[in-house]
Amino acid sequence: MSLRKYIVVKGRPILFPTDLIHAEVAGKQNEVESAGFFVIIKDKKGKRVVCIGESSSLSIASKPERDQKLIASYLGIAEEH
Repeated sequence: MSLRKYIVVKGRPILFPTDLIHAEVAGKQNEVESAGFFVIIKDKKGKRVVCIGESSSLSIASKPERDQKLIASYLGIAEEH
């Protein structure tokens, strides 16, 4: 299980490693809807995405319920939980 970062721009997730800064990935032109961290958890029922936290560089929080669905769909992970 590894922690990664994300931002959501125009309803689409952009996923990237934790050594990058949210604001640098977002750039100045993009309007970021939410941002934070995510992990993919594997358990008996399969895989699921869990989003947490916020971006201090953008001062924008994650929206876990929505963001988890967006990232799971983007990665092709079925939501069974």
